[in-house]
Amino acid sequence: MKNNTEKIEKFLRLVDKDFPVPLSCKQDLSQLARKLCEKGTLCAREENGEIVALVAGYTDNLENNIAYISVVATRKDARGKGYARALVCEFIDICREKGIDAVHLYTVHSNTSAVKMYNSIGFMEWVVEDEPRKNDLHLIYCLGEK
Repeated sequence: MKNNTEKIEKFLRLVDKDFPVPLSCKQDLSQLARKLCEKGTLCAREENGEIVALVAGYTDNLENNIAYISVVATRKDARGKGYARALVCEFIDICREKGIDAVHLYTVHSNTSAVKMYNSIGFMEWVVEDEPRKNDLHLIYCLGEK
């Protein structure tokens, strides 16, 4: 998945409006695609040369040895096939191989299908002091002993 900035940007534009708050409202999608390609860890499912599902996050230069999942998305025409779950698990496996202690992410409370999936994988609600995203649900998956 390295150096596929255009392919990732195209995918992000296709799924942008599927997020409760579109990604494009938070940042420029071209810059996000470039950042994910340069600094991110990407797990993707492709069909016919096109990305249909993507999990992207950061597994290097970590604070407290905790990885972060930034994007979990599946195109509407590819949903219900378990791609997101498989890719989140793949991301966790990469973290495990790197000796990372945990993985965290944010989602919105109302995204019940995502929350259910994350809980079934083993993510738990994580409360931190001075939470930067107080309106979102903060979840963590612990890999090592804490």
